[in-house]
Amino acid sequence: MRKMIVISVLAMIVLGSAVFTAAQDDSTKTIVDSAVVDTMQKADETAKNDRVIVYYLHGHRRCVTCHKLEAYSREAIASGFEKELKDSAIVWQAVNYDEKDSKHFIGDYKLYTKAVILSQVRNGKEVGWKNLDKIWQLVGDKDRFITYVQEETRAFMNPESEE
Repeated sequence: MRKMIVISVLAMIVLGSAVFTAAQDDSTKTIVDSAVVDTMQKADETAKNDRVIVYYLHGHRRCVTCHKLEAYSREAIASGFEKELKDSAIVWQAVNYDEKDSKHFIGDYKLYTKAVILSQVRNGKEVGWKNLDKIWQLVGDKDRFITYVQEETRAFMNPESEE
């Protein structure tokens, strides 16, 4: 009888620990989710401020190289512009231009294939853009690709420093 009581008590302790751990995981997830929401709200609040939007524009059909283009571009921006991303001076957006609301990108940027576009926004309006058209030539060399995207983005953000 005592053995059964001890086993029952131990089972309740283990079950209680599992429930407590699961509750902690949910609260951590809530903290992480709220941080993502806060970041998105911060980006929305600064939407009318000066910033550069880095678009990776793609269609529904995507090959291995297309996925590599996106991954390398994302890595280039994330590793080279951490502070600017945090401050929303740079915003990264992967956009499917085959979606109904995004078809305008094809005409806006004269697209004929997947692309990385730098868009300069001032006071909520696009004032300039650049197609990083060498990405297709450099996709076979990750280091050169990342260097190219970072250098082009820096030059685009600070055009007066090119002189």
